[in-house]
Amino acid sequence: MDRKTFIQPPRVMGKSRKILRVFRDISNVAPGEEAIIISGENGTYKELLAKTIHNNSRRSKGPFVVVDSSSVPEKLAEAELFGYEKGAYAGAVQKRNGKITEADGGTVYISEIIKLEPESQKKLLFFLKSGEFKTLGGNISMKSNVRFIAATCKEIPEINAGGLVIKDLYDFFSSVQIRIPPLRERRDDVLPLAKYFLKEAVTKFKTEDKDFSREAKDFLEKYDWPGNIRELENTIKKAAILSNGALISIKDLKIGDVGSCSMEEFLEEKLKRYLREMTKLGNCNLYNTVLSEVEKSLINIVLRETGGNQLKAAKTLGINRNTLRTKMKEYRIRV
Repeated sequence: MDRKTFIQPPRVMGKSRKILRVFRDISNVAPGEEAIIISGENGTYKELLAKTIHNNSRRSKGPFVVVDSSSVPEKLAEAELFGYEKGAYAGAVQKRNGKITEADGGTVYISEIIKLEPESQKKLLFFLKSGEFKTLGGNISMKSNVRFIAATCKEIPEINAGGLVIKDLYDFFSSVQIRIPPLRERRDDVLPLAKYFLKEAVTKFKTEDKDFSREAKDFLEKYDWPGNIRELENTIKKAAILSNGALISIKDLKIGDVGSCSMEEFLEEKLKRYLREMTKLGNCNLYNTVLSEVEKSLINIVLRETGGNQLKAAKTLGINRNTLRTKMKEYRIRV
């Protein structure tokens, strides 16, 4: 693959000069085999950038496997990466392959490398240098052909100076560094991204066509967006659902309360067109009907957002995986 081929950034990343510069850098490194480290604040969509690198590499037909260090207990990170033998630790009732084995021929993305314990970092470094590893509790050397992309929410010099990553591992990754600038450093991306997310939300949630008021546009461009693209996307989607009428105002954005969503307001928005007629009926079983439809829709949405990963969806929903499967069967949900 030609290293000079320019990679078009996903629309969700923006098209400012700063983000296009990032993708020009990616154009140079994607076809190679070097380990890469991506730095960027929370919400800058580092995983999407890593997936773009994978998709434009020679390994694009191989698996792209994510190790979400933030959701894996530190003591189990080694087992997650390298796999484990039956009885390797309490709860290891059977042998299991690790992410490195699953990703053979493809790419492993570690979401937050600084969360790995020093011993796990040393074992990872040995694998990166030799291509060999042992499962937790195992004695046989195994091999896997993978490319590693690591990420951190810290500035790259900071993870070295602070001793968050052992020096040899830092040196291994630091030869190819990519930094995603936060949204406040590329304000010309904010409004185009907001319009993109709004169009997406209108289609997804089947609302009437909407636009931003002049004051809302001005606010969007001036706000610092500490949660970056993820905060912007969540804010716009919420405003699309809860706003009345075709024009979104500053009040609809509710930046200070972006993490929450009033279910009462949500249901009112969705039911207001039909509620008057439904209340005229003697017995329409509204309570059970609405609860079932909300539950079914919620499960569908979460499964789509997690790419059909039932374990991740169950964790997001806060329910047992078996409960999720029962609900999927009940509502005839397929992924």
